[in-house]
Amino acid sequence: MGEPGSGNWFGSNSKTLVESCLSIDVSQLNRMGYLDSWQRYSWKWQDGSNIVIETKPGVIELFYGISSNGHQHEDVHIEVPLSWSSCNYGGKRPWFICPGKGCGKRVAKLYRDGKYFLCRHCHDLAYSSQRECKEFRLLNRVQKICQRLGYNNYDDLCFEPEPKPKGMHQATYDELIERAQDLECEATRAKQ
Repeated sequence: MGEPGSGNWFGSNSKTLVESCLSIDVSQLNRMGYLDSWQRYSWKWQDGSNIVIETKPGVIELFYGISSNGHQHEDVHIEVPLSWSSCNYGGKRPWFICPGKGCGKRVAKLYRDGKYFLCRHCHDLAYSSQRECKEFRLLNRVQKICQRLGYNNYDDLCFEPEPKPKGMHQATYDELIERAQDLECEATRAKQ
């Protein structure tokens, strides 16, 4: 116990991050109208990688090439089933059904780490926030609240009060201010 590599901290640092993988977001494809049946389109990432996606009823097909060792090129074709769930206020929300062997999880994103686009669980991926210490995770949450309220940082929130954002209820504003203060105190305790 307590030896290097004996706990989750070491293991989480050895995992690949979702942020470093190519990903496909089913909600983004749906917003762009790319999940309608019988379409074929190409998708390109900033790093120059691309993929061809064909849609059929209840499934999308992914066609792409990968290179191993920088030389050998391999064409990959996989089918990804789609699922739809009802939303509380009407409409339907799409999901990918992970094509990983024995998985079948309903997920919003698929990631490519290696040959196939699979869910983060199949690839055993971690989020970068999982590698942060408790203090920084708490301070990031404070920062998000400050931005939501229209402040640059926590000091501005404390020393340069501004009116609540337009359209926000006063009770919500007060709760967010209190939550930011509580998180800041918790972060200070975590530092010690």
